[in-house]
Amino acid sequence: MVALKNSWAFPLIEAVHVAGMALLAGAVIFTDVRRLGWAVAERTSDELDRIFKPWAHAGLAMLLATGALMTAADWSRYRRNPAFWVKLVLVVPALGLYFVPHKSKTLTIASLLCWTAVVLAARAIADFDI
Repeated sequence: MVALKNSWAFPLIEAVHVAGMALLAGAVIFTDVRRLGWAVAERTSDELDRIFKPWAHAGLAMLLATGALMTAADWSRYRRNPAFWVKLVLVVPALGLYFVPHKSKTLTIASLLCWTAVVLAARAIADFDI
């Protein structure tokens, strides 16, 4: 896997990872904002869920595959990076909230906060290399 870290493939995999996050977080944020009553679309949040669910699932699959590849390719970097561990910790409740129907605004707000924190932690990984 070390060869992957030092090749052109790593930035390509990283770009697919970012695209996966855009698909997943974008779908979640769009439907959550609608669920809070903000008219970002004329459709109901349930209709938006049906429309965006396949895109969100594709994004999740992209994230899992590329995240595993990047981590395996540069484990010595990631294991010492506090932002990486914060991101992993935040992904657990974010995914839990993704798979649980949001019956209250509290869950919806928690989902928005978790996904925002995941994205910020992911971005911080580059800044916290030790």
